[in-house]
Amino acid sequence: MLVQKTLTRNPKFDLLADLAELATGLFLALFLWTHMLFVSTIIFGTRLFNLVPAILDPYYISHAGIAFVIFAILLHVVVAGRRVPLKVQEQRIIWQHMRKINHKDSWIWLVQIGTGAAIGILASIHIWAVLSDWPIDAAKSALRIKGPYFWFYVALLLVGEFHASIGVYRQCLKWGFFQREKASKALSKITMIMLALGIISLLVFYFIIKVNGGGA
Repeated sequence: MLVQKTLTRNPKFDLLADLAELATGLFLALFLWTHMLFVSTIIFGTRLFNLVPAILDPYYISHAGIAFVIFAILLHVVVAGRRVPLKVQEQRIIWQHMRKINHKDSWIWLVQIGTGAAIGILASIHIWAVLSDWPIDAAKSALRIKGPYFWFYVALLLVGEFHASIGVYRQCLKWGFFQREKASKALSKITMIMLALGIISLLVFYFIIKVNGGGA
């Protein structure tokens, strides 16, 4: 609540916070989609999947990238969450207004809050799981997915893609980048493509990629 008051007390701080929300949100959405394209290389075999880490890791590009992504996530949580109603009374007022207005954009804001909270938990677990079993390798990833993580990654895929598309959609409307209908159609197509790539990749990891006993 202190952060919320501080960031909204001064119009200049509020503008800077809005710009930071825009920048971090777009960056994280692009990262998510780029990450999905990388993961989907498993569809074409383990050699291509393992090629990217083999190129990036010797120069510590992956390590620097992960640190920057974590920083962007933390900053995004602060600036994007500053308007989220935290008190019960505020939540009741918001709920009453949303029911009266009954507009799609109001309801998807609620979905965005819920998916954002879920991402905070699921992404933390994902980052820990990857870093604790570094470097990234197709066999290691398959072993994790064949174990207890399959449905975990299904959930992370769903909340991640929907949160990203809703966030980009709302920023497009807020800053006037695109018209509502065009933004909605374009982002719906991107979301469907990313979900399809994600599900296919998970199935390939689960059913096709072989692992050696307890490790890569």
